[in-house]
Amino acid sequence: MSENRLMNVKVNQLVEVTGKDVRGVVAYVGSTMFASGKWIGVVLDEPRGKNNGSVQGKAYFQCKENHGMFVRQSQLTLLDESGVPIGEISSPLSGASTATTPDEGRPRPRLSSSRLSLVGSRSQGDFPQKDDSAASTPVRETSTLQQASEPPSKRASFIETGFVETLKPQFTPGQSMISPGASGMSSSGAAGAGYTMEERLTNLQYQTEVDNLQAEIRDLNEKLETLKGLYTCVRQEGYKVARNQHAEEMKEFEDTMELLTLDKEMAEEKTEIIQTELVEAREKLEEMTLDLELLKAELSIKEGGGGGGATSYEVKQLEQHNAHLKDTVVRMRDLAAHLKHETQVLQKDLDQKNSEVRELARTKEKLSARIEEMEHQISDLQEQVDACLGAEEMVQNLTDSKLMLEDKVKELEEAVNDLEAIHDMDDILLEGNRELEIELREDVDLANAAARESQREKEAALETLADREQTIAKFRELVQRLQEHNQELQQQLETVSSRPVSALPEMLDFKKMFAETKAHTRAIDLELRRIDVQQSNQHVQYLAAYMPESFMARGGDHDAVLVLLLIPRMLWKVDILLSQVRDKFPEVERIDRAAIIRGHTVEQFTFKSRLSHFIYALQATLHQFLFGLNSCSPEGLLKVGANFPEMAIQEKAVDVFVELLRKDQLDENVPTEALEKCVGYFSYMYPLLLGSETRINQTHLLGDTARALSAACDSIRTDALAVRALIQIGQEGGDMGLLMQHLVTATETIQQQLKVIRRRIPQDRNISQLGFSEELPNILQQCSQHAAKIMKTLQMLVRAAMQQVALSGDPDQGVPHDKVKEFAHVASDHVYEQDDRGPVESLKTSVCFVLGEVATLTQAVQEAEFDINPNITAEEKSTSPIFLRAQAVKKELEETKNLKRKLEMKESDIKELRVLMKLKQEELSEMTIRKELAEKKFGSVNKDYELGVEKLQRKLDDSQQLLKRKEKEFEETMDHLQADIDSLESERGELKEKLKNYSKKVLIEGLAKTAGLSSGPASFSGMPKLASAVRDSPFLINEIKSLRLALKRLQDEKTELQAKLMQNQLANLRPLTVPKKIVGVKDATEPRVVDENQDKNRDILNILSKETSMLRKELYAELASPKVLDLSNRVLGMTPGLDYTVPANHRLREQTRRVELQKRVEALQSKVLSEVVKRKSGGKVEADFAVFPSPELTKALKESHPIVIGELTIPLLDNTFKGSSTPVPLYLNASSLQQLQQALAY
Repeated sequence: MSENRLMNVKVNQLVEVTGKDVRGVVAYVGSTMFASGKWIGVVLDEPRGKNNGSVQGKAYFQCKENHGMFVRQSQLTLLDESGVPIGEISSPLSGASTATTPDEGRPRPRLSSSRLSLVGSRSQGDFPQKDDSAASTPVRETSTLQQASEPPSKRASFIETGFVETLKPQFTPGQSMISPGASGMSSSGAAGAGYTMEERLTNLQYQTEVDNLQAEIRDLNEKLETLKGLYTCVRQEGYKVARNQHAEEMKEFEDTMELLTLDKEMAEEKTEIIQTELVEAREKLEEMTLDLELLKAELSIKEGGGGGGATSYEVKQLEQHNAHLKDTVVRMRDLAAHLKHETQVLQKDLDQKNSEVRELARTKEKLSARIEEMEHQISDLQEQVDACLGAEEMVQNLTDSKLMLEDKVKELEEAVNDLEAIHDMDDILLEGNRELEIELREDVDLANAAARESQREKEAALETLADREQTIAKFRELVQRLQEHNQELQQQLETVSSRPVSALPEMLDFKKMFAETKAHTRAIDLELRRIDVQQSNQHVQYLAAYMPESFMARGGDHDAVLVLLLIPRMLWKVDILLSQVRDKFPEVERIDRAAIIRGHTVEQFTFKSRLSHFIYALQATLHQFLFGLNSCSPEGLLKVGANFPEMAIQEKAVDVFVELLRKDQLDENVPTEALEKCVGYFSYMYPLLLGSETRINQTHLLGDTARALSAACDSIRTDALAVRALIQIGQEGGDMGLLMQHLVTATETIQQQLKVIRRRIPQDRNISQLGFSEELPNILQQCSQHAAKIMKTLQMLVRAAMQQVALSGDPDQGVPHDKVKEFAHVASDHVYEQDDRGPVESLKTSVCFVLGEVATLTQAVQEAEFDINPNITAEEKSTSPIFLRAQAVKKELEETKNLKRKLEMKESDIKELRVLMKLKQEELSEMTIRKELAEKKFGSVNKDYELGVEKLQRKLDDSQQLLKRKEKEFEETMDHLQADIDSLESERGELKEKLKNYSKKVLIEGLAKTAGLSSGPASFSGMPKLASAVRDSPFLINEIKSLRLALKRLQDEKTELQAKLMQNQLANLRPLTVPKKIVGVKDATEPRVVDENQDKNRDILNILSKETSMLRKELYAELASPKVLDLSNRVLGMTPGLDYTVPANHRLREQTRRVELQKRVEALQSKVLSEVVKRKSGGKVEADFAVFPSPELTKALKESHPIVIGELTIPLLDNTFKGSSTPVPLYLNASSLQQLQQALAY
């Protein structure tokens, strides 16, 4: 499980709300009244929230309106101080990503890929002899890289027959003659070296096999872990996406509901406003109706009176019109003033911008002139630097290439020597593998025969058991029938005699008889088991007597076996302790002062809970030991076995409690310090011995730790209630009383959460990994330590309070609160030591830590989906390390047998060599006589040698005198050359000054004019003044050459452009209509010609395919079976009579053979190419003497990469890829690609 799931969000933590892209600060963490579970209150930086920290009338925190929001922990992303995300809170479970080591993030180089690359590089350089050095260089580089990247264990697996198949033994044919005696001594030394070499090779053979198998296993394990991690990541990503979608839908639904409620409130407000407006409108309507009636009455009066004066209605209209006109005049005046002010401001801005533009234009002109001057200076300096440094770079490149070639030659020589040794070693390994294969086949046949025999015995035993079960069933039916018949006879007898008849004594004592029978059977079984135990012990002693001292030594295999027996034995003993203690000390129904003082049930239950806590903690560690010993390496098992004596001493602590339980002496007064030390020892030794080799069984660890913490909670709760009961009446509201009440409440909460954990973890014990992080053991260990500290503190507090009650003499009075607090200070100081911060603070800190970690684990367990998680499956049982160690020991014993056999063979060889040595001694005596004769001849030859030395000394003196004369002449020549060099340097400086005086523009114009007159190299002959000036200047000559090349390149580009233009014009012309030739209409004989051509083409194809297959077979035969010269019949120091067996001739024949094969391959390629050209329509150019492929076909055949023929612009419907430079891949099939090409063509 990811570490982020165990991460606690703290107050004032900077976070980001996922899905809304808004940040804020955590202001509240905990449960709420409006919904169950853990909610986190966030104060947002922007007003995009839903409240101000209060929900349903309850205030959780305070902030501005619409700046507060309550979210779940999974919707937050933690940020650091700079605003960078630390990691998602709800990140999915990670398998290979977090388990992989740094080396696991990198892909390991595969052996198979390195071998293929090496073989491929070798096969490319087999045929041409001139490319041997170039082809072998990559091989050497690849091998060195492979050796650097792979561990030493994979070095042996690097040896392959395909890699060394080109090795040839090299010997110098002309060796000096060695005397027979010396050759005899060298042969005996070679035999001794061969003896040690065979031992090393056999050891190397087995080591390479083991390394190969281990490398394959590691590769397969890495693949499996990678696949599991990928599958888990994909599955968890799916879950995460589903959860995010659901969360987004719920958010949208909540937003929609809020919008609807706001719309409803706004609609209600609008209705109220409209209602008020309606009332006002009605009032206005009534006023207007009254005015209308008055006006009508006035008009009627006026019409009836016939007066010509203006009415009040007209007067009002005129007044309103005048008021509107006045308002219009005032607005026009203000608008005119405003426009005038804006015009003045814009005119000022325009003048200022014009002045700025003029200044910028002047600055731009100055800068452009400066840039042109700098560009001219840069071009001049660049030309001078190139001219001066050209020669030096060439010399430097030549020296570097020479040194590189020398290094490559040395590396190739070393590679040849290494490969020759590897080839010899490979042959020896192949012979050993064949022998081993034969032996293994024999072992397999014997094992199969034994398996068949055991199967036959099993079937016979099953048949016997079935017959016996049938017989027992028949006897039981018979006994039942006889009993029924006996009862019927008894009833008849009672009816006849009219008095009860007592049952048979056998029927009365039936149960007793069965009890005696069972006891007798149990006694017999115990005797048989005792005999079996004695026989087993004797058997083990006899087997141990056969074992060597290395097996019985300390830290050997015997200790490893004892450790494997010790751990399950201790687990059985602690299980017995748990079951018996659970029955012996029942739970306490009521805890009050009377039960504490007058009885021992409360103290016994506390002792039982405390003892159960330590036993469960010991079980957790022992289960991890048992899991690790069954999954570690054999070396790790031996490492644990070396600590068996110390572990056996720790077993005595458990034996003491078992013995006390057997004697019924186990009570609350028994100390548990020895058991605590035992738990501490195993908890300390596990990470040292097995922590780095095996993974942790999370199922056992979580279950056992949950039980241990539950037992600790029982002890804490009981002691807390006891302390609260012992405090004086009326003082329960003090600090200690409230602390005890807090401990009771916290332990009850922890127990409920532990029940959830035990219920949620898988019941299948074969599942070891639940997906939690590697920090789980440390967290659980810290929880156990804090719980143990609380238990010890409360135990000491209860004991001191009981002693105080006993000293006071009044059990009903209780202990004063101050006294209890004093006892608590003493207890916390004794338990917490340096970490003590007072009893209240220390105990609250410990219980809060346990409560927080258990709550986090409970939430993680509830969120984990163990049933559907593909990573949480039952693991396959692997081979136990004890059996792997046993196999290794068996192999060592077999190797010793083989070595004995080889030693016997070597002893027989030594006897034969002794006989040969006697013969050689006789030959040696003869050679001493010859030696004396040779010394006499040597004396006469020595005189001739001295005369020759005198002659050579005279010649040496003459040559030294001649050398002195030559040295004088050389010094004079060097002086003349130095003078010439000085003069040339001065001349060079003068020419440089002349060159600066010439204008480049004049030179370029002159060259262009001469190029227009004549396009050849002779075009420059029309400049006699310039040629005379630069005749002796190599710099100008080189520059003229470069200009000529530039001119030629321009002419070529011009020609190419003209050709393209003509080609485009021809392509735009209307195509010619070519009449199709109808086969079979003109002459009846033409179809036969076509059929004959088809048959001929088919025959050519068959011939080419046959030649190809034959040539491939020959090539494969040449590559797969290299011919090694047989040198076993040669004698050292003896020159062979025929030159045919010389290795140099053999190597020359091999090279000749490969050159011939290369020529045949090239000839076949040319035939195939010509046939392809003939068959490809439009792909050939017919000439008078041959058929050549067209340029388009040649280009198409040589192309290995696709060509860009155009670019497509596709409109995007959404904005997903807008603004990004990432190319969008377009996948087309054959038909779609054809349609696209047609669309582009037309």
